[in-house]
Amino acid sequence: MSEKHDQEYFSDGLSEELIDHLSHNANLKVIARTSSFAFKGKNEDMRTIATKLGVANLLEGSVRKAGAELRITAQLIRATDGVHLWSQIYERKLTDIFKVQDEISTTVARELNVALGEAARPVAVGTTSIAAYNLILQGNYFYYRYGTGDIEKAITFYRQATALEPRNALAWARIGEAYAALGSEGQLSYKSARSQAEGALQRALAVDPDLARAHYVLGNLYRDFDQDWEAATSEYERAIALDAHGDVASDATYNSAEIEASKSGRVDTVLRLLTRDVARNPLDAVSFYLLGVAQYESGDLEDSAAAFRKSLELNPSYEGAHAEYAVTLLALGKSVEALAEVEREWDELGKLSALPCIYWTMGRHGDSDAATRRLEDKYGDNAAYLAAANHACRAEIDLAFEWLERAYRQHDSLLDEIKINPWFRPLHGDPRYKALLRKLKFPET
Repeated sequence: MSEKHDQEYFSDGLSEELIDHLSHNANLKVIARTSSFAFKGKNEDMRTIATKLGVANLLEGSVRKAGAELRITAQLIRATDGVHLWSQIYERKLTDIFKVQDEISTTVARELNVALGEAARPVAVGTTSIAAYNLILQGNYFYYRYGTGDIEKAITFYRQATALEPRNALAWARIGEAYAALGSEGQLSYKSARSQAEGALQRALAVDPDLARAHYVLGNLYRDFDQDWEAATSEYERAIALDAHGDVASDATYNSAEIEASKSGRVDTVLRLLTRDVARNPLDAVSFYLLGVAQYESGDLEDSAAAFRKSLELNPSYEGAHAEYAVTLLALGKSVEALAEVEREWDELGKLSALPCIYWTMGRHGDSDAATRRLEDKYGDNAAYLAAANHACRAEIDLAFEWLERAYRQHDSLLDEIKINPWFRPLHGDPRYKALLRKLKFPET
């Protein structure tokens, strides 16, 4: 509500800090950022919002910021009858923002008859400069928006924060996280992304060895860039121990479960965590997408199809969702519907990840050949795993292994799915498959 309407990043940051602060209490079910933010700036009925989110109470507020002056309103509302359980107006200086966050969180917990206790750590770990904190919030705004060029913008703000406060551990950890994202998305070379990310994370941990986010992102580097499962798991366990019930611990727990699934070929724990996640994030297309993928991998095809439909209902343009849904439809024996669904995929690589197999299953081998050539010619340098999967689907075993070797040389992060992906089952009895598992440091059974 600021006069220039340029403080959305600040109110987003305050909301996110409150969510994180309250989430550290195991006795509170707190809806995650994505689903909570779906109602930002909207004037929907409180009961409707509560029903969609599956909650009994709503925390609502606004921010007006002018220079160093803050006016923050907060009110806790019982959804069933709209009764205001508590409300407060804070007229404070920007330097008091951390105290306000603590006060709001503590008051909300008290009004709900839940003691925050020792688990509620102070927010904004590693941040002492208000100016640097403000820059981190601006960086987070672009990082989570995740549009074209947004990660680079986020890095610019994070670096400005470290220029103001060189020993700001949180800013360095965020820089590392952003560079890792650029590498995972193929927007930066593997070597450059890993080097930049690890350098920033080491700076963060040199300042604060107990910063959970830094350990979590370092775990991602070991997993996605090095396929070093033991080192990744160790970092995730450290992050979980440091963060207790927060979002970092939740993400680290999930990623650790994915590593175990990659080793064992079973996704039971991943499914359990994702089922819990959609309860905490019921309007998040990503959560339903991941649930659909895991259900497909476990053979729960009807449930998988339902999860993909929900994901696409929440975000019809979610990248890759139409293609993954098409793969589930193909497994259900609905090849015509699968082809129609994959044609709705706007991302060409996503479309080509499924199209060759769909055409082949339909007996349209010429079309499958053309789609395979397109996939390999245009994306072969960074999507070898997908090419291998389609060759496996087409029962071209030698070609599948050739492309898997290329994927290994490319440090393709999708290789950790090789024991889970049903398309690779025809390869399991081949000695080359066990040799590849050994190279990936996976059990051979």
